Amino acid sequence: MISYAIRWTSLAVLLCLVGCFGFIRDEVLDGPYRLVAVDLPEDMMLCRSFGTKGDCVGDGLPGPTVFQAGWNAEYTVVACHPRRWSPERADRSITELYYVVRQADEWNSARPVPVIRPLNEDEYQQEKRRLRLPEFSRVFADLK
Repeated sequence: MISYAIRWTSLAVLLCLVGCFGFIRDEVLDGPYRLVAVDLPEDMMLCRSFGTKGDCVGDGLPGPTVFQAGWNAEYTVVACHPRRWSPERADRSITELYYVVRQADEWNSARPVPVIRPLNEDEYQQEKRRLRLPEFSRVFADLK
């Protein structure tokens, strides 16, 4: 329960900061999905954008530190190096792999999207073969 409180508090802070200063990185993927970083490149996270202001909602999506992403009509995939606390650097010795099941109403901010997480490399490769998950087409070498 505490992790949800931390996540929502972090999201609120993120949205306040973004409203004032904007993102230092903002990469549009497909549909409402974007990769954004607020203050540091290591803040990179997956979010969904809504509205005309470009609001971006984490909504339980992976991050930080997202360093690879890909997508197709059915799935969005990301690879992350976990960073448990904000001042801490990402642990680049660990890679967590996620996929998001795309939905027809994914622009609807009231409806959460299914996130399958975290998978290790072997689990991810099995799911990739089974579901034909997309390749990672965006790679951020400075975060890898």
